[in-house]
Amino acid sequence: MVSETHEIQRMLPKSNGNPQLTVIAMQPIDWRRTNVDNGQREARNGGFVRRWTNALMLKNSPPIENPTCVQRFRRALLCPPHGSLAYNLTKIIAIIALFLAFIAILKAEALPGGNFWGLLVVTVCAMVGEEIAKKLRLPGLLGMLVAGFLLQNVPGIRAATSITPAWSSSLRSIALVIILLRAGLGLDIVVLRRLSKSVASVAFVPSTIESCAVAVASHFILGFDWLWSFVLGYLLTAVSPAVLVPSMLALQENGLGVDKGVPTLLVAASSIENVYAIEVFSVLMSVGFATTSLTMQILQAPIEIVIGVSYGLATGVLFWFFPHNGHPSKSAYRFIILLGAGLTAVFGGNALKYSGAGPLATLIMAFIAGYEWRKSDAPSHKEVAEKLAKLWRYFQPVLFGLIGAAVSIEKIRPETVGLGIAVIFIGVLVRFFVTPFATLGANLNWKEKMFASIAWFPKATVQATLGSKVYDYTTLVLSTQTVPDPYLLRVQQIGIQMLTIAVLCIVITAPLGALGITFTQNRLLQKKKPTELEVSEREFIEEELSGGKDNMVDSLFPRNLPKKRHSEPNMRMFPDEFTFT
Repeated sequence: MVSETHEIQRMLPKSNGNPQLTVIAMQPIDWRRTNVDNGQREARNGGFVRRWTNALMLKNSPPIENPTCVQRFRRALLCPPHGSLAYNLTKIIAIIALFLAFIAILKAEALPGGNFWGLLVVTVCAMVGEEIAKKLRLPGLLGMLVAGFLLQNVPGIRAATSITPAWSSSLRSIALVIILLRAGLGLDIVVLRRLSKSVASVAFVPSTIESCAVAVASHFILGFDWLWSFVLGYLLTAVSPAVLVPSMLALQENGLGVDKGVPTLLVAASSIENVYAIEVFSVLMSVGFATTSLTMQILQAPIEIVIGVSYGLATGVLFWFFPHNGHPSKSAYRFIILLGAGLTAVFGGNALKYSGAGPLATLIMAFIAGYEWRKSDAPSHKEVAEKLAKLWRYFQPVLFGLIGAAVSIEKIRPETVGLGIAVIFIGVLVRFFVTPFATLGANLNWKEKMFASIAWFPKATVQATLGSKVYDYTTLVLSTQTVPDPYLLRVQQIGIQMLTIAVLCIVITAPLGALGITFTQNRLLQKKKPTELEVSEREFIEEELSGGKDNMVDSLFPRNLPKKRHSEPNMRMFPDEFTFT
């Protein structure tokens, strides 16, 4: 044994004060035993850390078949971050990084009280509201609307009040451009030719008669002028593809109604009906705000139609050749120039006082360009549609959050709510009873006609996009006047009532329509294995979704969807894909 003796010399004081050198002998130390003890202690500490580290690593935790909720939660927290948790954390980090960048660039506008701050709060809260609504088995659109409404009306929060009308109006106009571009690209001339008579009847007849019924009801119940009564009628008439299109895709997947082409008929008709309602609404509103002579007011609508058709045809044909098919980034450039030309048409038309020409030009341009792209380069056409789909998915919470924030309790008259609901139900009932007659040429039986009436019930996107147009325009014009125009003041009050009724229409009809479609499809439609033609029609319906099939109907009733989706992580908090609303 190796040992050593340590001698420590210390000066110890004595009672007389003289120091004395003392030698203290220590016990010998076994260094080999000490090294072993230290090694064991380090091993115990290292093993404890390793055990905890291994327990937290995803690679050391094999998947569990049929896990419980607690097991799924524990697995979601394993490292490194993965699945929906990592997906949402990435989105949150990206939002924070962009927000800090905007603070550096915009300064006061991005801080609390600024336009950008209010917009960011409304958008994020709308996304959260959408997810909460889906967890409660309610349509996500309702969650967005409620979030915006609360941010406008709850004392102490009211973050939405910092968004100026100019910003809000411009964002809604951008949303309108995206909707029209998607509708134009989604129109397949082959399907339209095959179902031309039925599609035209279903698209125009119920919409026109409902608009007239709402106009008459609003004139006598709400006391609107005839012009603004018809503006409200065409505002409320458009059915929502947000509910309809994904539901029709589920029908195709389950073989329900495919033998008569019910899903394809309704999807094609809904696109045309949306465009029809938007165009007539825009023209009527333009006439209502015209400040020219009576002759020019009469000519306003024809002039806008000529301008819109000319611009749409010219730009649409131009986009057949630029960019050319051999361009390495043709899909990206097509998306950019299509979006830019659409924004130019809508905002330029507003600046020139021909607001009805812009939406018409945008639709025709997208349809003409998409016709050639679909024929000569179908993959590129699909890529452009998917890019627009993704863009819309991010604009959707902005749009519905803003429309909810535009409703202020202080400006709502109590009688408007009750009378507005009465007007909504009058229009919906008229549509319900007229739709079966509009489908006479489609060779449907009475059950299929009944289902078409139910599917033609829900409203959402067009109402959210156009609901505040009248109020926004009058507010902007009045803000520039020293002496307010009495006519504009009166129309502004009508605009507030229109906005309130539009929100009520979404809240009432969207969930009822979604539930009605789901609960009646198995009872009213026959199931059949799809043929090759019906499979191609299913692809046409999928193109209407373009960015992904997830939607509020999927989350409400996942049993109607392919089993593949049940194993996919839920990445819906800040999704990259969107649904056509």
